[in-house]
Amino acid sequence: MTPSSPPPPAAGSPHYFALLYSPEAVRPTLSTLLALADEISAGAARGLDHSVAHVRLDWWRAEAERYARGEPQHPWLRALLALDPAGRRLPLQPLIEAAAADLAAETLSSRPGAALRRAVFELAGAALQPDAGGGPPSPRLQRVLSELGERALELERFASAPAPLPAAPALPAAPLKALREQAQGIDRALQPRLAPLLVWVAIAARRAQRRARRVGGKSGSGLDAFADNMVAWSAARRAARGRFRVD
Repeated sequence: MTPSSPPPPAAGSPHYFALLYSPEAVRPTLSTLLALADEISAGAARGLDHSVAHVRLDWWRAEAERYARGEPQHPWLRALLALDPAGRRLPLQPLIEAAAADLAAETLSSRPGAALRRAVFELAGAALQPDAGGGPPSPRLQRVLSELGERALELERFASAPAPLPAAPALPAAPLKALREQAQGIDRALQPRLAPLLVWVAIAARRAQRRARRVGGKSGSGLDAFADNMVAWSAARRAARGRFRVD
């Protein structure tokens, strides 16, 4: 039986740091969003037959509609609905459509999972905005957030890819440069609320840089976990002051 709430993310994972620096009131929504994104994308990620992956996605599409009506079947969504039955519900349809786009382009795309990551950052950005008077992010901010998510995904894949030998791998300069420029474009007044996502991209950038410095691309230093915690803390502190940047 599926637990009523998502399992905690692995310590030191991007999800872990994003939730660690999330406001307590928003944490259940973000936790469910991140876990659902993993679950919805699991068809392809688990190597399932294409037709089976489509069946899973069809179920989630129907579940998104049930949730919008206040009648979800999945325990995670029931628990989320119980927290605030009268409040604004997490819009799941963008996740479903993004997962469908990724599945359709699975054998052709050079950026697998990009559509879903973009949707996750957009929805997380909306959830992190103040309820009173803020509304959803502006189209410009939505675009910036989705591009931040995609660039971070590219750097995460670089950092976790099998290590080539004998030389250290070349750091993909384009996504790192774009990440820095996009981060600079976020309004300083919004940065404190968006700290969880900014921590996420800062971790992605630092891990990619660390990978590129190591001969053979090897990782796993005993100091890596400590370094990641310091990067996350520094990124959250800068965001709180409206001075976030990607080093």
